[in-house]
Amino acid sequence: MVNTRATRYDEETTTMDEDERRRQEDREEAERREEQRRQEDERRRQEDERRRQEDRDEAERRHQEICESQQIINTRLNAFSGRIDGVEQQIDQVGQKVNIIEKEFQENREEIERRLERRLEDTKRQVQKEILEKIEGLEHQLHRTSIADSGDCSTSPATPLQHSSLMHTERSVHKMLKPPTYDGQSSWSMYRRQFEAAAKANGWTPQEMATSLVISLRGQALEILQSIPEEQQNDYDRIVGALEIRYGHKYLRQVYQSQIKSRQQRTNESLQEYEADIERLIHLAYPPKA
Repeated sequence: MVNTRATRYDEETTTMDEDERRRQEDREEAERREEQRRQEDERRRQEDERRRQEDRDEAERRHQEICESQQIINTRLNAFSGRIDGVEQQIDQVGQKVNIIEKEFQENREEIERRLERRLEDTKRQVQKEILEKIEGLEHQLHRTSIADSGDCSTSPATPLQHSSLMHTERSVHKMLKPPTYDGQSSWSMYRRQFEAAAKANGWTPQEMATSLVISLRGQALEILQSIPEEQQNDYDRIVGALEIRYGHKYLRQVYQSQIKSRQQRTNESLQEYEADIERLIHLAYPPKA
């Protein structure tokens, strides 16, 4: 009876120890898991803090870059504004010079025309003088030849053949004035004045003027003949009309006026060169009245 109780007591004691051991293990396991959870939370907290710090550093870096970029932009804007102010001043100066040049051009235009007319008249008188001297010399030579042939000293009037020879000689003297060539690069109106002045001094017929003009053409200007039928290339007015359409300033005045408004000083272009080109465009855009 005693043994049975003792055995039961031992069993109960053993069971209690086992339960206590299990509870102890459960507590330790729970503590271990709690510790792991705390460590994991701490690790996550540290990771979140590290990421937030990286975000703050990145934001600070971007803010710094934005500030530096803004400073660069402001510096460039200030420099660009200075350049714009300088360009506007240059435009104002050029506009003033253009107005002065245009005013001077208008004032001097009539004087230039008068000088040109005087030069043409002087040339014409000089040519006429040379022609008269040549004719007088030929008449004197013919007169001496006539005296020698007739055997007497009487003066006889010139025969029709002699008169024809004199006219041919006179026209030969005229043709000594040779007009320059024209390639389309210079002013057509100025060249036409020179050409017709030479033609007038030479006494050319319209057909001779057409032939001489065709011979004088060079380069691109010569290509104008491709638009004129061959049978019309001895028509002076026809050739002049084609050249006038291609190179005449009255068809290009609006183009020159637009170039004046848009013309700006080029890089490495001196102010003198810029002013000279503006003056050239003004002369082409506002030519003197004929």
